Amino acid sequence: MENTAASAAAVLPPRPQPRQPRRYRRPAPWLGLVAIGYAVVQLAMVIPHTGHALGWDESVYVSQVDPRTPPAYFSAPRSRGVSLLVAPVVAATDSIPVLRVLLMLLSAGALYGAFRVWTRLLPPPQVALAALLFSGLWITQISGPAVMPNLWVAIGAVAAVGWFLRAPDEPNARWWLAAVLAGVTLVRTPDGGWLALPLLIGAIGVRTWRPALPALIGGPLLGAAQWIGEAYDRFGGIGGRLNVSSHVEGGMGLHFSVGAALRSLNGPQLCRPCEVPLRHPELTVWWLALPVLTLLAVHAALRDRQELRRVRVGLGRPAARPPAVPLTLLPIVCAAALALPYLLLIDYSAPRFLMPSYALLALPIAGLVFRAVRAARSPQHLAVALGVIVTLHLASQFVILDHTAKQSDTTTGRYRTAAQGLQRLGLRPPCLVTGDRALPIAYHAGCSSAQTSGNNRSTTLPSLLRRAAREPTALLLRRGQARPPSYARTWVGYPLPGTEWNAYLPPDQAREWEAAKSRQETSGNGASMGAMTTTYPTTSWAGFEAAEPTFAGYAQDRFRRYRHHVLATLRQDGSPRVTPLEVTFLSGELWLGMMPDSRKALDLRRDPRFSVQANPGPGDGLTEGDVRVSGRAVEVTDPEAVARFAEAVRPPEPFHLFRTEVTEVVHTASENGEMVLRTWRPGRPVQVVRRGSDDSPPRVEG
Repeated sequence: MENTAASAAAVLPPRPQPRQPRRYRRPAPWLGLVAIGYAVVQLAMVIPHTGHALGWDESVYVSQVDPRTPPAYFSAPRSRGVSLLVAPVVAATDSIPVLRVLLMLLSAGALYGAFRVWTRLLPPPQVALAALLFSGLWITQISGPAVMPNLWVAIGAVAAVGWFLRAPDEPNARWWLAAVLAGVTLVRTPDGGWLALPLLIGAIGVRTWRPALPALIGGPLLGAAQWIGEAYDRFGGIGGRLNVSSHVEGGMGLHFSVGAALRSLNGPQLCRPCEVPLRHPELTVWWLALPVLTLLAVHAALRDRQELRRVRVGLGRPAARPPAVPLTLLPIVCAAALALPYLLLIDYSAPRFLMPSYALLALPIAGLVFRAVRAARSPQHLAVALGVIVTLHLASQFVILDHTAKQSDTTTGRYRTAAQGLQRLGLRPPCLVTGDRALPIAYHAGCSSAQTSGNNRSTTLPSLLRRAAREPTALLLRRGQARPPSYARTWVGYPLPGTEWNAYLPPDQAREWEAAKSRQETSGNGASMGAMTTTYPTTSWAGFEAAEPTFAGYAQDRFRRYRHHVLATLRQDGSPRVTPLEVTFLSGELWLGMMPDSRKALDLRRDPRFSVQANPGPGDGLTEGDVRVSGRAVEVTDPEAVARFAEAVRPPEPFHLFRTEVTEVVHTASENGEMVLRTWRPGRPVQVVRRGSDDSPPRVEG
């Protein structure tokens, strides 16, 4: 019997299988990966070098909200937004590493949030590339964990322009725009105004953008309210604050500072005055390419606009949907507005000033890269080539970052070391520090800071001296360079080990310190005084005269009796050199003049330690005594100071001129059959040692 069922099954068509639902392919989180990479670079390359101390400006901002230290002088150009940003952290802990790590996390999150605003306007991979181009810059990376305003202005600028472009279609975007502009203005008020200006002009001129007008007006006003209130409270009004700000900035006006900006591309972080040469030009390719790439992006946007017009009139068929022109031009216009004051209105530069412009320009440049890849005949090959170029760019930025982070480590480390030296000198809160780099050093020492001159002038000289009379005070001067000001000529200078500064203490304070140190040494606890026990305090000849007028007058008379004396210096191999010398007492100082390129002058340039022995005169007795002065010789190179000396003394020219910092004066004499040594050191009373002719031990007085 034939199997009809099998044959029927063979001719039937196969049963259709149910179609599998198409799986949703989640796009790669490129922007999130960029933000994570940004945080990792900060953690690995920046925080290890900056986690132990704060820089100059950081000390100013943090001190405003640190309950453990007095607030530093807050100059007119500054805004308090960054201080408010770190206030909760600083109130909870004094740990600088904790502050750095939290700022790292916050900056990475803010970078992600700001560029994510643009993912509704541009393809997400393009936005991620823009974030990578900006976050890969060395100045962006080193600014992430820093208590500085410029990075936050840059991040806020990216978010503000994005929300502005979304405002016509999204009502909530207007609230976000107002909030971001308020934050930017609070962080740095002038930058908030320069950012809002082109947006405001665009909103007035383009009907589609007019719904953003309330946000563009209300946001900056809200952010600037504190700045305006402080202007009336401290400076007499907005005009007064702007005038003071102009003075602090060196006189705001027409200054073409493009050259200064170019020279500081790879550092230093502050170029004022900007007289340094451009270092490693080969690492500046990206910066020099920015204007060219920006112009190409503008050209591409305008070309797309023309193509779009041709399509609308039926003259062609679009190959792809062209990007909107405002997405390219508006970030560029805002970037130019934010760069304008730093390139044309001030006479110095810093790489961080242009960070907001770099952030905004990254968006159209990333669009230019994607457009080039799409238009290429071989997109994959071009994408690989551009990827290699971006990788080399990032590598060059890491090289600069490593160098700059180490420089920051050295600089801030000296601030911390100097503060520790001041504490070993007895400065404990409440205390006062003035002079060179007083603001950051005072912060780390827990002291107040004050200046009587310069951009951070915060007090008058009488007020400073009144404070110095009632609380521990130190004047900081660079060792071997600056002469103490007239009010501190009698102060006693102590070298701060590991730094380039001397700390000058008022005479009474120095005597108290020396007495405390003597008690420590007498009790056998000298080691607790730290490195200060191995340093020698110094003072001017006027300081010696103020402390011991009789002794100083006698020593000066001994030197003036004869013209030539004996100078001892150190040769390059450490052996002594003894040569004849003339000395001069003038304007409260002991001066040493020497022939040009003489051996003793070269010795003092290399090692400033010296001793000069007064001419004992004829005969072999010591009835009148013998005087020796020891100290450090500081070469005077200021033309005006050298000219004043030459006019008063009339030495043979040319000549080397050295000002002495006295560390010890010794008088040796024979009195009643005894050898008597009288020794004076800054901050200490005269010590008298008498040695008899018998075997009895010497007697010490004082």
